[in-house]
Amino acid sequence: MRAIARVTLASIVAFAAGASVANAQGASDFYKGKTVAIYVGFAPGGGADLWARFIARHIGKYIPGEPNVVVQNMPGAGGFVAVNHVYNVAPKDGTNIILPSTSAFTAPQLKQPGARWDTLKLQWLGNLTQDTSSCSASGKSGLKSIADAKTREIIFGSDGNDDSASHHPRFMGKLFGFKVKVIAGYKGTGPALLAVERGEIDARCSVWASLALTSQRENFTTGKLVPIMQVGSKPHPIFGKAPMMMDFARNDEEKQIIAFLFNTIDISRPFAVAPEVPADRVKALRDAFWKAANSAELKADADKARMEITPMTGEQTEEVMRKALTVPDAISTKARALLSD
Repeated sequence: MRAIARVTLASIVAFAAGASVANAQGASDFYKGKTVAIYVGFAPGGGADLWARFIARHIGKYIPGEPNVVVQNMPGAGGFVAVNHVYNVAPKDGTNIILPSTSAFTAPQLKQPGARWDTLKLQWLGNLTQDTSSCSASGKSGLKSIADAKTREIIFGSDGNDDSASHHPRFMGKLFGFKVKVIAGYKGTGPALLAVERGEIDARCSVWASLALTSQRENFTTGKLVPIMQVGSKPHPIFGKAPMMMDFARNDEEKQIIAFLFNTIDISRPFAVAPEVPADRVKALRDAFWKAANSAELKADADKARMEITPMTGEQTEEVMRKALTVPDAISTKARALLSD
């Protein structure tokens, strides 16, 4: 019996190893000569675009068959157009990757118009950094904290009504009575910050620490941009003493609502493919992402660009996402009311 068991175990191991090699070969044959697109739901110049182009420079060499990797900007509806495209329209063959905005994670549970996907059915490849977001104002505005909106109106610029640049100020206005106004129609952080510079608006939310450390570093260093609130589970030194959104919570329920809506910001730059993508290609992409994220070349590139790399595997990203989005109906219902027009 023991001999039979040993033979059976050996057969299983051999079969699994053979299947793994076959899958790797299959992925290699598939991806060779192909182009993989990383979709970003915003215009060039913002944080999502920055991170998509960063990983695109490195991941291709680790995908079997070494396909070409490009970034496809598809702005619209606060990033929702791009997520819907990858989830519902683009080929489900592993050649289309989405880098969703953090506001997209909770959108289906909040029953937001236009959110035609299930966040927990996306197949996550990994998360490149655990970032912190901010609301940042023009230095000329005289604003020092979001709390200044208790006594004066602050005008924010957003992409649409359902992106994080709109959610953050509107939420603060509804829950805490701050005087805020949101003007939609800016196609990403880059165009919105130009509007801040021109004086069209006072401030922009969804300005990431990664952006403040890189392309916007001089503006923060010189005081041209002033952080007035931080969003996420932990503060970032680049935003100085700007208060955390959580600092304003007055009770446990408000803390739960803030955590549900905004603590997924820690999963700052995750990449995913549609639910129907074959398992062997998902595995190939997950392996490629992890190898790229931990490669000496990427780390050197990140150090040069002052980008903080704190990667998570696809499995870790999926687990954290599921935990963060699993909340009582009462919390998601109240959160939905606070973000409604």
